[in-house]
Amino acid sequence: MTVDFVARLGSRGSVPGEVRSAGSVHEYVDLMSPRAGLDAELRRVARRARSVRRTDPDRLLAVLRAVAEPPATELNKARVAEAAGIPATTLTPYLDMLETLGLIRLLPGCRSPVAKRPIGRPIVVLPDPVLALHLAGSAPGDLLAFSGRARLAPLLRGVVAGELLRQQQVSAVPHRVSHLRERNGLQVDIVIEMPDGSVYGVEVRTAAALRPHQFSRLEALAARAGSAFRGGVVLNTASSGHQYRPGLWGLPISALWEW
Repeated sequence: MTVDFVARLGSRGSVPGEVRSAGSVHEYVDLMSPRAGLDAELRRVARRARSVRRTDPDRLLAVLRAVAEPPATELNKARVAEAAGIPATTLTPYLDMLETLGLIRLLPGCRSPVAKRPIGRPIVVLPDPVLALHLAGSAPGDLLAFSGRARLAPLLRGVVAGELLRQQQVSAVPHRVSHLRERNGLQVDIVIEMPDGSVYGVEVRTAAALRPHQFSRLEALAARAGSAFRGGVVLNTASSGHQYRPGLWGLPISALWEW
């Protein structure tokens, strides 16, 4: 059966409180555990890319490393070009090639009428969590400590964004997956934009326990959107779902592929 998280969100038969997961923060970090020969694999992919489009393998890998650190951040082409050591005017073909190869995905800025003066720059997502952690330069064990949660958070956001972008292509429900950051401060990790102008909001947290402050940005989005707000979800490392209040739920991250 095709996994379709957005379709499940819109199903009246879905009860978030019944969602159960055996996963914990340890299991999510295990998804990112390194595999042998990853650097050699990347070099082979970069060399093969020349048969698709004339690109320099070393520059291609330099751009990949530049967009991967810090992980799941907005694309700033000037910063990426400087970090990769290439002229900014030559950057776009390398980004296009990385996307063609499936090494990166771009999470676009929100275009919903609900948004006010949104930032249009996309967020760069590495859909392979193993590659994302490898290029971010962190060890799995470091992410499990409380002090490592700040490093874990963007990696988990990348896992969620990458999975939702993947499911979007085969979903039974037409929708657009985006992120929202406004110039006046409202920010939501992921916005699901529906064809009728309504939206879902999704936030990603490393904690297993739900706290009221984790819903604050979703509540702000709900107040802004009014009747166009379909619901909001905090995805976290808990083992079960929970309704915070009508229209707002907490769900395990694994609900993306298990629910």
